[in-house]
Amino acid sequence: MVMDCLKEGFKLANRNFHLIFVRIGVTIINFMGLFFFVGVPVIVAIMYLGFDMARAETLLPLIAGDPIAYASRYLGLVLLIGMSFVLYLIFSSMIILYSLGGTLGVLKNAAVNIQYGFSLSSFFREAGRNFPRLLRLVSLLLLIFTALLAAFIAAGGIIAAVIYGFSKADTTLEVFFSSFALMATIIFGAIIFLLWFMLMLFSIIASVIEEKGAMESVKRVFVLLKEKPQALMLFLALFAGIIVINIISIALMVPLNMLFMFAPVSIMLSFVSAVVQNYLVITAWSALIIYYIKATDHPVYTATYEI
Repeated sequence: MVMDCLKEGFKLANRNFHLIFVRIGVTIINFMGLFFFVGVPVIVAIMYLGFDMARAETLLPLIAGDPIAYASRYLGLVLLIGMSFVLYLIFSSMIILYSLGGTLGVLKNAAVNIQYGFSLSSFFREAGRNFPRLLRLVSLLLLIFTALLAAFIAAGGIIAAVIYGFSKADTTLEVFFSSFALMATIIFGAIIFLLWFMLMLFSIIASVIEEKGAMESVKRVFVLLKEKPQALMLFLALFAGIIVINIISIALMVPLNMLFMFAPVSIMLSFVSAVVQNYLVITAWSALIIYYIKATDHPVYTATYEI
């Protein structure tokens, strides 16, 4: 079933290749937002500091002598840049979540209806429908992640204290125990993060397909993962595949960019890399959507779409 979902994921992504360029457009909007929200305040701050920077040689001894007083002089600039960065993060998160709702909505419609054709109007319609639900769901999952992170940090602090106590000893057993505790903490943390990430991905898909609320989507995914443990295999295959392909892509792109330093070729290579990466992401979402529809025997799937 995992291989079938991967194959159908590629087919579904190929039918909706337009989403690649939509995602690239979202990336461009994010870069423009970065310049507007963060770049402009930084430029203003640099211009404001220009006079003091010109006198840096005489000011450095003063800064070293009383750094708090000098830092308080530019506290407003620091707060401005900090607030600008926070506003950019909010703007970027909303844009990404909105486009994700549209992308998943289009992929879901294409998966349950073989005759469905992509259009920008349908993309924006699905984005508007799915965005509020996804916002509530992601907020809930981030709260869960924050709680897990706090518990992990607390546990790590306790383990670090134990390791510090054993580090003063020289016996082989105590050194082995401290090393084992450190490795176990790292591995356990990585496993928890992967499980949470898988829960988030499937919950997002459940929210879009079932059109249910945050808690209901999470409950459905818990039931799905309990009854269909092979979902973990699909997730790991996609996760590992994307990482490996990205590593290969970076290994190829770096020497090519160094070889072709002039702008047109570099821009073209960057565009090709962006197309490949976005295609992989859309394929991964497509495979997960196909799997969810199959695993839950979605009624529309059994009525109108055969794999």
